[in-house]
Amino acid sequence: MIETLISTIKSHLPFTSSVSDSYMFLSFLFGLAFVFLLRPRSANSVGVYERLYPQARIDVGANTQASHIASRQKEYKTLVSTFYDLVTDFYEYGWSRSFHFAPRKTNEPFQDSLLRLENVLATSLNIDDNSKVLDVGCGVGGPMRNIHRMTKSDITGVTINQYQVDKGNRYCREEGIAEKTRSVIGDFQNLESKFSKNEFDACYEIEATCHSPNKIQTYSQVAHVLKKGGIFAGYEWVVLPSPHGNYDSEKEDDVRIKEGIEVGNGLPTLSTPAEVKDALEKAGFEVLTFEDANIEMHKPGNIPWYSTLAGEYKSISGFRMTPLGRALTHVMVSMLEFVRIAPKGSARVSNILNRTAEDLVEGGQREIFTPSWFFVARKI
Repeated sequence: MIETLISTIKSHLPFTSSVSDSYMFLSFLFGLAFVFLLRPRSANSVGVYERLYPQARIDVGANTQASHIASRQKEYKTLVSTFYDLVTDFYEYGWSRSFHFAPRKTNEPFQDSLLRLENVLATSLNIDDNSKVLDVGCGVGGPMRNIHRMTKSDITGVTINQYQVDKGNRYCREEGIAEKTRSVIGDFQNLESKFSKNEFDACYEIEATCHSPNKIQTYSQVAHVLKKGGIFAGYEWVVLPSPHGNYDSEKEDDVRIKEGIEVGNGLPTLSTPAEVKDALEKAGFEVLTFEDANIEMHKPGNIPWYSTLAGEYKSISGFRMTPLGRALTHVMVSMLEFVRIAPKGSARVSNILNRTAEDLVEGGQREIFTPSWFFVARKI
């Protein structure tokens, strides 16, 4: 069943296994240049973003101070929307239209692992062609369209970023499913201003509510628009203190990695699993499933979620994610900026993403962070 779904959905993806690695890499490079020609970007956006992380990578621990976290929480709309103005194109051309990680089996293609994670989520929602579903923080709608194909359900995606709304709706039209899937502008801290009470049969988020400045408020807003007994499921980014992992807030190196992940991904601050569960329960949910989807990543038969970011030298598609491959891509972006094809600040964005890739890999290797803490909760 899942193999058939994956085969069908892969035909709609920008990159597939039938395309050669060389062509994929050239498509990435020339596509990146082409998108810069189409997409204006404010020269001030990078500065606005960096202002919210004033001591990032300079003074370890500074951005974990309560005052700095409070500043980012207060300005979360600017933080998150500016972040996705800057990185959406990089994400699409360097990753996929599904902006998330996934557990992966040995010999499993990268795109298949993303689809398998989305299938697990869709199955947990208990939805079908009569269901009305909300995607909380939908990006450009890759998972939304895939989950629609798996379930035939009607899905609305909400994102705080207008550029993502425009791109997501264009993809829905191009793929002929705009009647059943669409993106709308909105804030998951205030869903009640956009949707009616008890409007949806199910809700989900995939690595999106990590951007929330207040998870109790976010989850409460989800509960407001979800029908009683409806399922809310998702994958959260969390640090992993004992007994879940090795994160220690007293260790400078652990804090360095945590802050590096935050500054490179537009996060006010990372939560712990306990904080996520507490927020779900205070928002009116009964937590049914609560576990790290990557718990077996270092066991035989599995490929760690961070392996794609680490890259590998066996193929060109893998090479572009290695430190050397990312460095070469950064050089290209710098050249495009120099000749004014890429807007001013593009190289700084590339550098932010390259450095946070290293933090994510290190966080995964040391088991102090996971992007895939899976929860399934029922509205009481």
